[in-house]
Amino acid sequence: MILDFFKRGRVKRPRFSFSTRRVTGAVASLPKPARLALQAVGLLALLSVFAGLSGGLFWYYFRRTNDLFVLRDVRSSISITTGKTLTPDLVCEVLGLREGVNLFSIPIERKRRELSEQAPNIKSMSIVRTLPDKMKITIIEREPIARVGVNGRVVDEEGVVFVRYAGIGGLPLITGSDVLAQIKPGDRLRHIEQAAVRLIHSLQRPSCGLRVLVVNVSRDDHLLLTFSDHRQAKFAWKGMNDEAADTRGPMEAQLDMLDKLMDGDVGRHCLVWDARIPGRITATLPSDK
Repeated sequence: MILDFFKRGRVKRPRFSFSTRRVTGAVASLPKPARLALQAVGLLALLSVFAGLSGGLFWYYFRRTNDLFVLRDVRSSISITTGKTLTPDLVCEVLGLREGVNLFSIPIERKRRELSEQAPNIKSMSIVRTLPDKMKITIIEREPIARVGVNGRVVDEEGVVFVRYAGIGGLPLITGSDVLAQIKPGDRLRHIEQAAVRLIHSLQRPSCGLRVLVVNVSRDDHLLLTFSDHRQAKFAWKGMNDEAADTRGPMEAQLDMLDKLMDGDVGRHCLVWDARIPGRITATLPSDK
């Protein structure tokens, strides 16, 4: 009995004991900013995978759909706006736009460069696809402001040389330099020749009454201007050969002073003028020897 009592009163202890402390992983034990950073990285990775799959499916769909994006009628599907010289047929030929062509099979950027190289008179060009089978092309052409040689070579206000045959007879002529005999379409004028371009462009202002026929650039320090009434003027301004500087203000101030003096009662009879010094203009009177 005594033995049974002790057996019943003995407290059985488990062989193994476990701690009630909660075990956490390494990620949960990181600071909150670090956990947020890891979550952001995971989200970005997921979005990247989704974007890659979507892009692949998109490209496969456009490349493999042979009927949806095919040009069936160039005249009704292609809208082309050009200037005075480029024709829509030429644009279509260079860009490879014809019936039966998939719009997404045309290398737009390469064709744009080819057209710009063949036509230096293009100032800007926009090509926009409109799904499924339409395209809009807008071309802005350069406008000539002066002639720079034979064979229709002209130059625009930026100094870019190109060819234009029609409607250039009344444009001023830039002459007197060996550089002008060697230029070709697509070249850009520099130095004293570019100074002549800037002056001619400034003379187009409505407020300026001077009309120049010829600008001679044979000298590096000034331009020799021959006007529509055959009077001449040696002209220069500060920074005229500095292409990087904006010297339009001093040039226009000198031009306006010359215009006012040449249009005066005495100035109308003077044939030769000297406007090479800023703020100082002289003239030779008909009676001077």
